[in-house]
Amino acid sequence: MPTLLPRRYLRRFADPGGRLPVIWVFRPEIGEWKPAPLDPEGAGRHFNAHDDPARPPFPALEARLGALDDAAAAVTDRLLAAPAPLPPGDREVLAEWLALMAIRLSARSGALDEVEALRGHEELAPTLREMGWVIWEAVPPAYFITSSSPFHVAFPRPDASAGASPELSSPGVEITMPLTPRLALHATWKRRGELFRVAGEDALLELNGRTMLRARRFLAAHRPAVPG
Repeated sequence: MPTLLPRRYLRRFADPGGRLPVIWVFRPEIGEWKPAPLDPEGAGRHFNAHDDPARPPFPALEARLGALDDAAAAVTDRLLAAPAPLPPGDREVLAEWLALMAIRLSARSGALDEVEALRGHEELAPTLREMGWVIWEAVPPAYFITSSSPFHVAFPRPDASAGASPELSSPGVEITMPLTPRLALHATWKRRGELFRVAGEDALLELNGRTMLRARRFLAAHRPAVPG
């Protein structure tokens, strides 16, 4: 079954303390946090189901993402274990993965055919690779959440904030994406390379706020709350 978020990515935000893998989910139609299975069970509608006919999944894009899953997860694991500047190969893997996530989750994806979606990925990945990255770490009990639309692009003009766009080369553009409950990536043109920082309360609220901004379907976390 097609999913909104890749299962491997979503699994990183699951509750590690339970006997079965569950994740806490907030859906606007329910109005409160509820535990949910990571994978569909039975015939009921799953919160992560990709069931919007206006935004069809693209098999070739999904195949690219699947081929990168192991490598991107390994890069994230290395960052969790020991924050350090990324070698070029790791940076390229993460930029490719981020670009795929951006295109598949974009609000504009319904207006694209698969050829255009693949071209969008190929154009976006080099831009992400060139930007400077701040890797934010949330120190427990603080944590980052994810959502049905976690890849966020903030433009210099707030009213232009949207998904992937040709304006990504604008100097004031910022991109944020939670990677795990402990790590979030913040891409900017204001620096080069990687900078590792601990997320204080203001940074935590800002990053989680951006993750929530376009989350029309759900929020998801390993605990039933948004920190702060």
